[in-house]
Amino acid sequence: MKQNETLTTHISLILNGLLLQGLTTAVIAPGSRSTPLALALAQLAHEQRIELFVDVDERSAAFFALGIAKKINKPVLLICTSGTAAANFYPAICEAKISQVPLLIMTTDRPPELTKVAAPQALDQDHFFGNQVKSFFELPLPETNHDSQNYTNYIVQKSFQIAQNQPAGPVHLNQPFRKPLMPDLPIKLDHNQQKYTSFSSQTTLSSNLIKKVHTNLSNKRGIILAGPNQNALSNIAMLEWAKKSGWPILADPLSQLRGISSPNIITCYDSLLKTNSDKLIALMPEIIIRTGQTFVAASLASFLKKSQATIYSLDEENALNDYTKTTTFSLETSAEDFFNQIPPVNPLTEWLKEWSAIEKVYTSINKINSTDILNELEVVRAIASTGSKKLNLFVSNSMPIRDIDSVLQPLNAFRIFCNRGANGIDGIVSTALGVSTKSAENLLLIGDLAFFHDMNGLMMAKKYHLKIKIIVINNNGGGIFSFLPQAGSSNFEEVFGTPLDIDIEQVAQLYHAHYSLAETVTSLKKYLRTPAHNLEIIEVRTDRKDNVALRQELINQFANHIQTTKES
Repeated sequence: MKQNETLTTHISLILNGLLLQGLTTAVIAPGSRSTPLALALAQLAHEQRIELFVDVDERSAAFFALGIAKKINKPVLLICTSGTAAANFYPAICEAKISQVPLLIMTTDRPPELTKVAAPQALDQDHFFGNQVKSFFELPLPETNHDSQNYTNYIVQKSFQIAQNQPAGPVHLNQPFRKPLMPDLPIKLDHNQQKYTSFSSQTTLSSNLIKKVHTNLSNKRGIILAGPNQNALSNIAMLEWAKKSGWPILADPLSQLRGISSPNIITCYDSLLKTNSDKLIALMPEIIIRTGQTFVAASLASFLKKSQATIYSLDEENALNDYTKTTTFSLETSAEDFFNQIPPVNPLTEWLKEWSAIEKVYTSINKINSTDILNELEVVRAIASTGSKKLNLFVSNSMPIRDIDSVLQPLNAFRIFCNRGANGIDGIVSTALGVSTKSAENLLLIGDLAFFHDMNGLMMAKKYHLKIKIIVINNNGGGIFSFLPQAGSSNFEEVFGTPLDIDIEQVAQLYHAHYSLAETVTSLKKYLRTPAHNLEIIEVRTDRKDNVALRQELINQFANHIQTTKES
């Protein structure tokens, strides 16, 4: 068999194996060594077998793929050429690993005879991403040997399954190619190619454990801490159990529970814990059930450490991911299985009412200011009042996600995304644009530094005519540092404030985006209610120092209202 035919058979085997497993989307960062896969994927895209995106910036491409995978919750294929191209995937892979997002990374490579001998554009790509991937596999060079072909088919399908199985995450395949790199097109898919099937199993708790846990939970003041989560079935089971048991649910903004109309949903916890109110004594639980991933609010970590409660952590992967080190019992089960199998407990009189009363107090003061003056908290309130159920809100790290955590009480339950694995500000624009490829109504809330950090990502919105609104909070620097102890130090502005003086309107023109400057709450809400027809950038100019004072004022006001309510 000719070398081109062998190459063609090999890449057909790989791509057909992935299609058999359910691959729908691929992202390519173009380069020479990945030519065979790129051309074959382009063919499959024209045949509408997959959706293909091409991003010339590898770092942006990886975060873009991450965003798509977040939205569809299944592996996305990410491909690059050899050399430092793969190194630019690293930040997104770190994020995917920690936040359990399924990615299938395929780096292409020089053949063995051109590695470790200083050949151009050649690095040692063996286990290139180390412990940041779930698994690594070196694929063989294209061969006519049937054992080698069967191995290739098995490994690519297994890799897809590993990426998708809980805990989901990134898997790395390294594929060496020899020249010539041109396959015989069009490739042909073998409809008789063997498919490998895996089955996921549900966790069934033992009857003894169910009885013991139920006994421990009964007649106790209990709360549920609902952390970041994308499993709607878990939330349904949790909410139903909480309603019957009379337990409050402290809902992280990424729990996907905010906006659901229920007296069990509590959103005021971050501000409440910062009030240091005497009311906290009456609200201290005896039992805490933790679900989801790490919370946004650092105040909850302090709360857990001070609490004398028995803490159950629902840890499906038995990963012991608890940086507070406060877990009493770790249960290797999902929230869905736990709340479906543990019978509800009899609600205690007044327990939920006390929490609901505090929530109502907070809601009464957490309203848009009648003066129409726009600030960083008012931006969140405007989003909360205008976002429809179809909205996909992506929130940047640093101050935006903290403002969302503290203030967001949406009228509708819309999807909220954030890169809360490694918590970095890199790749935020690209990840949000990846999410937007699979939805019609999209909004990104981001600060000026994070926006600048991933400006290259905007090219994908221009290239693929993506519909998304981007609110850029422009406080000319790193707003979060104003809340930290170094805020009062000398040279603070130079080292931490780092003002960049970005002209957001000029950036919008560069990427053919529609630009608006929102100067009032009314104007911002108008922009948000108008459907996006392409990339739209809405600038909101704020003062970093004002935001510190605004948040403290809200906490003080909340504390005063709690005291007044208590006395009356």
